[in-house]
Amino acid sequence: MDCARVDEELVGFQLAALDGATRAAVETHLTGCARCVSSFLALKRAMDAGEDAATPSQMARARIRKEAERQLAPPRKLVRARWAIAATAAAAMIAAPLVYVATRAPSASVTTPATATPNDGNGGDSSKGTVDTARTTPENLAFL
Repeated sequence: MDCARVDEELVGFQLAALDGATRAAVETHLTGCARCVSSFLALKRAMDAGEDAATPSQMARARIRKEAERQLAPPRKLVRARWAIAATAAAAMIAAPLVYVATRAPSASVTTPATATPNDGNGGDSSKGTVDTARTTPENLAFL
């Protein structure tokens, strides 16, 4: 492992976040490279000093939080636009089925052609028309 790669892995090495093979390669390199050992010790000191450093007061934290919320909050116009879009979408979802039912054509009743003479199969005319079931099966209507 070269020095540039070790420099990239030093933070993970310090935090014990490296997998076994990478950790072993970094350890092997550190045993023979004074430059990388120096870099590792400087990083370790900086990380240790950061843990003991003074933290901001509660007042400073509150100011920082308030400023962050102000900068990250969406503008009021955008919030109103989102509500308007949501309300319009909800109204469309409610109105669509009602419009569909209201504009749907009434269902057509089954009639026989005027020139056809219904036959009851006994040689006489029946008063009811016949329906050609070969044309009205679900398989024949699948193309609709």
